[in-house]
Amino acid sequence: MTDDKERQLSEIRSDIEATRQRLAETLDAIEDRLDVPKRVRAAVQDAMDRLDAVRQERPEVVYAALASAAGVLAGVTALIIRAARR
Repeated sequence: MTDDKERQLSEIRSDIEATRQRLAETLDAIEDRLDVPKRVRAAVQDAMDRLDAVRQERPEVVYAALASAAGVLAGVTALIIRAARR
């Protein structure tokens, strides 16, 4: 084989390997997008990380949110009890 043909074969092999790599990356990206449970776990972990950061930096915000949620829950419970007694 001549050097020119060997170079062409080398370039073709290199192109094939690069194409395989791009295809593998594309398939990985598709798999990540279709793996809903994995995405949900990642979103929950991100939310927990943000909440933890807020809790450490400004705990009063977290306590105020919890107190507000408790107040809303108490109000809804009172309305349900009131409606059940009628």
